[in-house]
Amino acid sequence: MEGVSLADLYKFDEIYWVPQDKTEAQLAESPTIEVAADTIAEVKPKIATPWVVVGQIAEAELSRLKLIFSAPPLVLGPADWSIYTPSEDEPSFTEFLNETSASRYIFIGQQPAIWQAELPTTEIDKIESKLVYFFPRYISSLTDAEKKLKMEFWNALKEMKG
Repeated sequence: MEGVSLADLYKFDEIYWVPQDKTEAQLAESPTIEVAADTIAEVKPKIATPWVVVGQIAEAELSRLKLIFSAPPLVLGPADWSIYTPSEDEPSFTEFLNETSASRYIFIGQQPAIWQAELPTTEIDKIESKLVYFFPRYISSLTDAEKKLKMEFWNALKEMKG
């Protein structure tokens, strides 16, 4: 690895000074940059696929979803669907849908508290031009005895494909 000369580090010393190295007087003289609150952009969720699965998706769940999305009659390629992992500080459910460009949303498992009241209840909802489906369980957690729930999920996806 090539070294950096000390002269280059101190070329613009006001950038590289660490406050612990400065005296109180030097800190008071340091230039400050004011950032207006309206210049800081909100980070919007990046979703660039027509289908999006929203949830805390673990490896087991991801492998099941890959199988489901690659099986006829669905057959979605990697460019057709994506996974979005929500955080606890998401905008409202309606804002989330408005800020993202997908046309089909599948919410699986536990979702942020702010969305709980607005999530559809196990039926496909059409919100503006977007289809939204909420399935409260993870597919990988369903047992063979819960075949009815598996079929419910599968039929909802087929219906969303239209």
